[in-house]
Amino acid sequence: MRSIAHSRPTLLLRALLPCLALAAIPAVAAAASPSNPAAPQQLLPKPIKTQLGRYDSREFIEVKFVDDSQVGLQGGRLGSAKYGRLAALESLTGGAGPVAALEPLFRADAATLQALAKSAQTAQPQPDLSQWFRLRVKPGQDIARVIDELNAMSIVETAYAAPLPVALPATPSYSGNQYYKLPAAQSGIDSEYARTQPGGNGAGVRVLDIEYSWNTNHEDLSKLRLAGARINNGTPNDPFSDNNHGTAVLGQLVADNNGIGVTGLVDGATAHITNAMNTERGYDPANAILTAANALRAGDVILIEQQAAGPSGCSGYVPVEWIASVHAAIVTATNKGIHVVQAGGNGNMNLDNTSCFGSPFPAGRADSGSIIVGAGGARSTTWCSDGTGERAKQSFSTYGARVNVQAWGRCVTTTGYADLYNGGANAYYTKTFSGTSSASPIVASAVVALSGIAKQRGITLTPRQMRDLLKNTGTAQTGGGNIGPLPNLRAAIAQLGSL
Repeated sequence: MRSIAHSRPTLLLRALLPCLALAAIPAVAAAASPSNPAAPQQLLPKPIKTQLGRYDSREFIEVKFVDDSQVGLQGGRLGSAKYGRLAALESLTGGAGPVAALEPLFRADAATLQALAKSAQTAQPQPDLSQWFRLRVKPGQDIARVIDELNAMSIVETAYAAPLPVALPATPSYSGNQYYKLPAAQSGIDSEYARTQPGGNGAGVRVLDIEYSWNTNHEDLSKLRLAGARINNGTPNDPFSDNNHGTAVLGQLVADNNGIGVTGLVDGATAHITNAMNTERGYDPANAILTAANALRAGDVILIEQQAAGPSGCSGYVPVEWIASVHAAIVTATNKGIHVVQAGGNGNMNLDNTSCFGSPFPAGRADSGSIIVGAGGARSTTWCSDGTGERAKQSFSTYGARVNVQAWGRCVTTTGYADLYNGGANAYYTKTFSGTSSASPIVASAVVALSGIAKQRGITLTPRQMRDLLKNTGTAQTGGGNIGPLPNLRAAIAQLGSL
């Protein structure tokens, strides 16, 4: 797969760039307006000089061409059906250039992409996924220079180093129990009340978790062993060889109600899992989301248990939709009516910092329609004494106006890790699951429960209706650094009749 590096003078490449027949190509259009037309946008410009970070690939580039530029593969090379031959692009991707191979980023045929576009249920502009490509740079070549050459082309909307997987955070040693299901007065989401309503246990709703791996043989996770539960994005690969994180998340969601271990908040839901990394393409979150969206329908739920590194100088962990291709995939899913819940990240980053993240987050792009989750303080009990106040921002949680709702960022009891009970590899339980990782499944459970109840009442909530409902009926945050309210299912259910 590796090819011999070929040295190419940088000056020649730079001299070719202005000679492109691209004068007629329009500059990149501004991103679509967010849902609030009064909110100003501050688009981040393409970088003139790329600075690679710890989680940036030194081998792969993701590139998006301007919408309607009709770029495609022609004889193994990129060309434009609209503008014809692109000489500078060919100088990079031709045999003597620094690019060894290229392929469409989104692994779906044209018919599938067209079907997804037709399935959109909102006026939100549909991302043109056909204009995304993945390039592999030859060994020994300067990937930053290649990215800069691409970004200098007016036909390129954005080019950046493909993301590398970010290690999931270690779980702090805090005690807890499943008190996050208690009523709002006790800083829970009142999922027990939701279960008294038809559909409130998630029946009739599919929930899909995007992670690296899971222990599908866990005694409390029988749903993961059902036919069709695993929806693969290529050949699954776990770069960290640790399935505890995914196991803990699924325990919060759908652990069996069997009298042992823990019980998932929405154990009546149909569970699915999709891998974020594969042996064919490495870290591949955008295709994981697209794979999930193809398998689900309006009213179903995707939970993205990933985080991304922010830009240079602001490199703490942020929501994964910071990656432009991931944002496009999420918009595709929410346009189909699928609810997307994503972890806010454990970087203590302020997403309202426009010099880092543009306005609005991410990078001035339009609202993706997803629900971004922050980590808040848990209820202190005999099982857990959380030093953070109830519903206050945990010190590590990323925050800002784009963070919609919160849930417990410490003291979560669920499957995995074995610090609470070790009955062998398939009977691990923890009382210390934490981070935006533990908060996001609680919020996802609230979304599943509300979607299930709404469907029983003949309603299919749109992603934005769901997000607004959770925000408007939640239990208010305490303290500063916006992470939003804690969902209150009893109050949200009461409001369903007015939608």
